[in-house]
Amino acid sequence: MDINKEADLLSNYVVRLRKHFHMHPELGMQEFETSRRIQEELRDMEIPFIKVGETGVIGFVGKGEKVIALRADMDALPITESTEVSYKSQNEGVMHACGHDAHMASLLGAARILKKYEEELNCTVKLIFQPSEENCKGAKLISDHGHLDDVEEIFGLHVFGDIPCGIVNIQEGPRMAATDIFEIHLKGRAGHAGKPQQCVDATVAGAALVMNLQTVVSRELDPNASAVLTVGKFVSGTAHNIISGEATIRGTVRTFTHEDGRLIENAVHRIAESTAASYRAKVHVDYQRSLHPEVMNDKKVTEYALECAKRVLPENMFVEQPKMFLGEDFSVYQQRVPGTFAFVGAGNESLGRAYPNHHDKFNIDEKAVIIATKLYVSFAMFQ
Repeated sequence: MDINKEADLLSNYVVRLRKHFHMHPELGMQEFETSRRIQEELRDMEIPFIKVGETGVIGFVGKGEKVIALRADMDALPITESTEVSYKSQNEGVMHACGHDAHMASLLGAARILKKYEEELNCTVKLIFQPSEENCKGAKLISDHGHLDDVEEIFGLHVFGDIPCGIVNIQEGPRMAATDIFEIHLKGRAGHAGKPQQCVDATVAGAALVMNLQTVVSRELDPNASAVLTVGKFVSGTAHNIISGEATIRGTVRTFTHEDGRLIENAVHRIAESTAASYRAKVHVDYQRSLHPEVMNDKKVTEYALECAKRVLPENMFVEQPKMFLGEDFSVYQQRVPGTFAFVGAGNESLGRAYPNHHDKFNIDEKAVIIATKLYVSFAMFQ
């Protein structure tokens, strides 16, 4: 079987699917129409499937004794799309700004090829269409329902708009970060902007806290460690002439070791309490540990995946890439099953600019969807 030929023949199919999913994005655990379309496609291929939760779908191809899994995520982001493409999101305020539309289309293309050559498969393939990756709930849902209990290896991939199309990375070891989130509530005393002496300004206390938090990674972690602390949301105040009595700060911490994660967690609590006290404010910290662990590619499975991919794609496409501080709940699967997660370049400057994932102008070179299809097929066919 010529994987390149088969995938190229399906190029119109997978690109059409990608555009359909892009036009109809849905948030995590709300992927009802997305799930319905996936089920329709699997029925058309005569691939048996089951539903997991309200929107998750797992298809089954092959009858081999060894069981492997191929995973694609389904959910979109609460972003208003700013592109002008013909397949722009039709759901206001929701956008496939992370490439999950491409992942689903690629896995459905791979499913069609694997079904066609099912008799040649030496394994049983679980096609996991996973909801709610962005909310870090979907992988746990699939795992907790026991659908990885018989799986021996799992494979996943992700397209990236800021990596040029034509580049593929399949590399062992740490690839993406563990993700913590925190929310800090500051309580001051509101009052008139012209009488600050009567108030406890939550905005000033919050601004100081945001700046103080930036010293944790640079001054408390070993310089050889890798970590990120980002404040993504700061809300305070109601009007220009009222000193704010309350502020809320939300952020995320990305690490690659448990020790670094706990050091930063302790520092967030300590700095929040001391900064608030210095401004006479009260504070409450809600810190949620590891929505998911770091993505850690298994050495043996990664070597196999890279060997398979090189049988399909040119050698010069494969490059090493540094680990990323983006989070991915594929890591939840890797806690139970050896697996590997590939990076697939999808950026194309001719689209105007290679916007990164989660940008409101994110778009991809659709050749990346074909490349991803070939990778999925290769991981299963050469078992």
